[in-house]
Amino acid sequence: MSPSDHEVIIDWTPQRGTIWWNEICAKVLEVFGLPGTRFIFTPTEDYMIFTFKSIKDAQLCRIMFSEVIS
Repeated sequence: MSPSDHEVIIDWTPQRGTIWWNEICAKVLEVFGLPGTRFIFTPTEDYMIFTFKSIKDAQLCRIMFSEVIS
């Protein structure tokens, strides 16, 4: 699956034993605020999709979580 420029997809399971999904969600809220203004999220069975309104916000999120994004 190839994400669009505005999407950041993060697996539920931690990769390389680093950050857990609840810490990721908390960090997204700290940086981007509550869902609806700058982003929305869609949980699935295997991963969480963060869809940002701004490509710059999506890029910042990718940088913040580069160690857990495959």
